[in-house]
Amino acid sequence: MHQFGGSSQIWILTYFAGILSTSMNLSELSDASNLSSVPVYRALTDWVVLKILGGVRNGEFLPDQRLSEQDLAKRFDVSRAPVRDALHRLEQIGVVERRLPRGSYVRRWTDADRAEVLALLDALILLSVQLSVGRLTPDDFAKLEQIIEESKQVASNDSQEDRLQIQRDANFHLIIARASGNGRLVELMEQLMLPLQLYITEAHDYLQRDFWLRIHAGLLETLRSGDVEKAVAQSLTNARESRAMLLGHHSLQPSDVHIAPPNAS
Repeated sequence: MHQFGGSSQIWILTYFAGILSTSMNLSELSDASNLSSVPVYRALTDWVVLKILGGVRNGEFLPDQRLSEQDLAKRFDVSRAPVRDALHRLEQIGVVERRLPRGSYVRRWTDADRAEVLALLDALILLSVQLSVGRLTPDDFAKLEQIIEESKQVASNDSQEDRLQIQRDANFHLIIARASGNGRLVELMEQLMLPLQLYITEAHDYLQRDFWLRIHAGLLETLRSGDVEKAVAQSLTNARESRAMLLGHHSLQPSDVHIAPPNAS
């Protein structure tokens, strides 16, 4: 698997330090490819950031590709100043790295990065389940059911559908997290889900829709029961099965994706 520039642990810290200073979220990223060439409704730097993020996600910008300020300015028809600011922001959130003396490059995503991010997400998903039991509304349950129904209708098996499936998975867990009423929890989950949205190719080989459909349906059933212990137990089972799938497709050690169960009381 690809080599990431620097320690993945440092990358996680840099990721949090940087992305908390932006107003970016997953819904904006999902619309990045459709942004107008004339940014009339957002700050220019934010617009360039979203365009580059969309390019990384869609494979227009590849790992280890050099990002020239001059070329990007010409590509987006803007001055070099917002491009320079955008590259600095992308460096802060771990998507871009500066390599002296040549400039900025798209960073690579490794098995270790994936393992750390997914382990943190597992922990936050467990917390969101604990906090949301009894607080999910009929509208929330309807949205969760709709996501499951959309997954059932999938017929293709390509990178575009993988992207949609990852988005559905993110939306499923964010609906639950928002019901918790904890805004910081939602923010942290959105931040951690960002690289999963960007690195679709790396996720492709372990996406199994029948698996995700089954674990989502099981979690939805326990959430409907209103039983916190059952819901947390189901989340732990889902996390263990997800780790087993991950270990089956990548050369990770079990300790790389360990998650300690929270107190269900």
